[in-house]
Amino acid sequence: MAARMNTCPKCQARMEEGYVVDSVHAKWVVSTWVEGAPEKSLWTGLRVKQRRVLNTESWRCTACGFLETYAP
Repeated sequence: MAARMNTCPKCQARMEEGYVVDSVHAKWVVSTWVEGAPEKSLWTGLRVKQRRVLNTESWRCTACGFLETYAP
């Protein structure tokens, strides 16, 4: 993950890099961003076929806890 945030936009304290995880079939994976509104699927829960899917990167403020998430 590339360095994006050095200071918190809310309180100006230091931001630290991290990530948001999802649990999929008893495995931990990095959270992803999917283009468009959620659309239900009978077999997979949500339909993501033919949509842009990007991994996310997150930053957390060491003082106030604010999270900033990007999908580069």
